[in-house]
Amino acid sequence: LDDRHGEAGALNNLGIALQEVRRFDEAVDAHTRAVTICRELDDRHGEAGALNNLGIALQEVRRFDEAIDAHTRAVTICRELDDRHREGTALDSLGIALREVRRFDEAIDAHTRAVTIFRELDDRHREGKALDNLGAALREVRRFDEAIDAHTQDLAICRELDDRHGEGTALDSLGAALQEVRRFDEAIDAHTRAATIFREFDDRHGEAGALNNLGIALQEMRRFDEAVDAHTRAVTIYRALDDRHREGTALDSLGAALREVGRFRWVRRAWQVIARAFQVFPR
Repeated sequence: LDDRHGEAGALNNLGIALQEVRRFDEAVDAHTRAVTICRELDDRHGEAGALNNLGIALQEVRRFDEAIDAHTRAVTICRELDDRHREGTALDSLGIALREVRRFDEAIDAHTRAVTIFRELDDRHREGKALDNLGAALREVRRFDEAIDAHTQDLAICRELDDRHGEGTALDSLGAALQEVRRFDEAIDAHTRAATIFREFDDRHGEAGALNNLGIALQEMRRFDEAVDAHTRAVTIYRALDDRHREGTALDSLGAALREVGRFRWVRRAWQVIARAFQVFPR
């Protein structure tokens, strides 16, 4: 029908749907075509939205520099149009991409600006998400108390809004921050509750991430058999989802736990030998 506006909108929506089923390369293509059409039509609002979605898809295929470029262009357009809401969304996405390339101070700045915008607009849902992302960036620069505060605020917002899935994300992030200040019992509780919530929603990626984090906290408490179980379940889920990168991360954590289990079994065997020796050769 030569309806270019409709085509761009449909391509953008298609890209979002493809991302949900983790067909990220196809999503990148769909969003790229949407950006091109919007630019041809001088549809600046549409271009900004498609650029932000393109950046998110690019992050999933680990093309972070391109993602940063897409999100930065989206922020610039939104600012020119005085579209505060989309500016906040693009800033939050930009912060995530910056964190992936270890530009943590810039990421903190982007997330902080996003939180401020969403708070001004009274968008509690997106404020919570931006707080969660801010907390993750703060953890990277070892500002752990501030990170715990950000994740705790996010958790309170999710409970206020009865956002159970968001609550799971906030709990998992909070648990990671609590581990950094050696509050391992609280971290184990947070990760366990997060895994349960993700399982209720059949969010396999979320569940696997929470299980892997749970395993790390269990290792710190020397509960190695439980840690092995948690990491094994995470590996199994990632393998089923064909997420090779995260499977590798979970396998590495599993290896560390298995090493500790083996070490303690060796120590137990050594003590058994020593005990028998003292029984045979008493003082």
